[in-house]
Amino acid sequence: MAISYFVTYPLLVVFFGMFVFFVYNIIMAGRGSVKIDPTDAGQAQGEIVNIRSSSGENSAFINVNIQVRFITADHKIVNTEGKAVIDAVKVTEYQKGTKVPLTYSKKEPKKIKINIPSSLDK
Repeated sequence: MAISYFVTYPLLVVFFGMFVFFVYNIIMAGRGSVKIDPTDAGQAQGEIVNIRSSSGENSAFINVNIQVRFITADHKIVNTEGKAVIDAVKVTEYQKGTKVPLTYSKKEPKKIKINIPSSLDK
């Protein structure tokens, strides 16, 4: 009977700890995403000024930070940076000078979401 306490409770603690760890990671992963209110959204074509890759775990996709320049609806030129995930095969489509569609916040034009179609959507 005493042995079950030494096995059961540590296992419960381990599984509870794993559950808390996964929930924490899911919550933290969502914090970095850009949220733009649809009523505040503006559409534009941005020119890629600079692109650099950041660390990623899957070799088929590349995490990139794309610095873009675009003109807002009220004719302001904005330079800002956004994050995206691109397919490794399509890297040549996203070079300096290339135009990319993006959504920006009219209140905060530096807040953008780059509209790159996901290669997982088929």
